Amino acid sequence: MGARVLVVDDSPTIRKLVSAILERHNYEPIMAADGYTGLDRLRRGDVDLVLLDFVMPRMNGYQFCREMRADDKISHLPVILMSAKGDKIRGQFVQQTGAVDAITKPFDARGLVAVVENALQRAAEGRIRHLDAVPVEEEDISLTDIEVRDSGTIEAGEDVSKKDALDGIVGKLAGIVVGAVAHIPEPRRTDPEEVATAIRRAFSTGLLDDLAPLLGGLDRRGETGPEGFGGQMQVIPLAEVLQVLQLQRQTGTCRITNGKVEVTVSFRDGLVDLAQGKGAADEFRLGRYLVEEGLVTRDDLNVVLKKRDEGTKKLLGEALVAFGLISDEDLRRALIRQTSELLYEVLRWPKGRFTFSKAVVEQPEVARLGLPVASIVMEGFRRVDEWRLIEEAIHFEEVLLRDQVALDALGFEKLTRKEQLVLDAIDGQRTVREIIGHVDVSSFDACKILYQFLKSRLVRRRAA
Repeated sequence: MGARVLVVDDSPTIRKLVSAILERHNYEPIMAADGYTGLDRLRRGDVDLVLLDFVMPRMNGYQFCREMRADDKISHLPVILMSAKGDKIRGQFVQQTGAVDAITKPFDARGLVAVVENALQRAAEGRIRHLDAVPVEEEDISLTDIEVRDSGTIEAGEDVSKKDALDGIVGKLAGIVVGAVAHIPEPRRTDPEEVATAIRRAFSTGLLDDLAPLLGGLDRRGETGPEGFGGQMQVIPLAEVLQVLQLQRQTGTCRITNGKVEVTVSFRDGLVDLAQGKGAADEFRLGRYLVEEGLVTRDDLNVVLKKRDEGTKKLLGEALVAFGLISDEDLRRALIRQTSELLYEVLRWPKGRFTFSKAVVEQPEVARLGLPVASIVMEGFRRVDEWRLIEEAIHFEEVLLRDQVALDALGFEKLTRKEQLVLDAIDGQRTVREIIGHVDVSSFDACKILYQFLKSRLVRRRAA
C-alpha cells in the first residue's frame, strides 16, 4: 500500500466513500469519526497525511489543527480540509490552520486523488509550513459563514483547484519518466529510441491504468471536466450515492450504466425529478404504464405515435395529453411509476458505473416529480429481497398450467386486474419468460403474481 491517510469526518457515508476512493488508488485509509479520535490516532504515528472535515461537532477543523500545532511530534503533517463550503475556507482558514489545501464536498475521485498526491509531493519536497509556525488568532476565526451544514457530502470537482489537479498529473508523469530514464546507462540516455523504449516499458507495467482516472478528469483545454464525482457500484453502492445526493440537496444529473443500459436521473434540491432509460427493456416505456392502468389502448398509442411522427415533435406523454386521451395527472402518475421502477431496477444491478454532474436537464412542469430518495431505496431493497425468493422458486423456461378447479373455487372476479391479465396469459404453452413478455405488467409484478399463484396452487408446473 502507499501513503497512510487519516480521514476525520463525522459522516459514516463520507468515511466509506473516501476510504473506497483511496484504497482504489493504493493508499491506506485510516478512519476517525471525530477530532478527538483522530488526534489519538495521529499520536500513535504512521500517518502521512490528514483529510479533515472542517465542520464537525465536539471538535471542529480549526480546533483540531490547533491541537496538532501544539504537538511537536505531529505538527509537521500535511492537512487537507474538507467542507461543503470549501470555497469559503480555502482562503482564510487554510492560511490560519496551516493546511495545505481545501477541497469542496462533494468531490470526484479524480479531484480527491489529485489534491492528495499534490499535498504528499509538496510535503516530500519540504514545501509546506509547519503548523507550529502559524500564528494563533482564534478571534479571527468565525465559523458562522460555513456552519450551514449539509450532513455528509461529496461534491464538486469544479471547486478543486485546476492547478492542483494538473500538478498531480504532471507530478505522476514526471516520476514515471524520470524513473524509466534512470535505468538507461549514461551514454545512451540522450538516445530518443532508448528513452522511448524505457518509457513504453514503464507504462506497460500498469502505470497507465493509474494515470487513466487522473487524465479522464481533464478536457482538451486542461480544465477539470463537468463530472461532479463518479465511481464503480461494486465499490460504492448506488443506494449510498443516491442518499448522499438527497442529504446534500444536490441539483444535477446522475448517469448510471451497466454497459448495456443507461439510466439518467434528474435531481432538484436532493429530490428525484425524473429517470429516463436508454436501452432499457420495453416494460419501462411510458406507454406500458398507461396501458396497464387502462387509460389508453395499444391502438391509441400507435395512432398517437403515427401522428407525432408526421408532424408534432411532442413527447409521447405530452402528445397524449394534447389529444385528450389522458390528463396531466394521469401522465404524472405514469411518470412516477416509470421513474420509480427504473431506479428499482438499477438498484438490482450487481455492477455498473455512476457519475454525477451539476449539469441540469430542464424538465417540463409535469415531470418535476420531487420524489424522495429514501422511499425509493427502501422499496428497491424490499424488491431485491423479493426477487431472491421469486428466482429461487420460478424457472423462466418452465411452462405453467392453470388449475381450473382451484380457480373456480376462488372465483375469477376476486382477482385484481393485474392478476387477471397474468392468468389470461397462462395457456399451457407459454413459458414464464413468454408470459412476462406477453402481459402489460412489469416483470417484477408478473413474477410476483406467478409466484403467489404457485404458492396458492392456482397454477402448477407442466411436467417435463
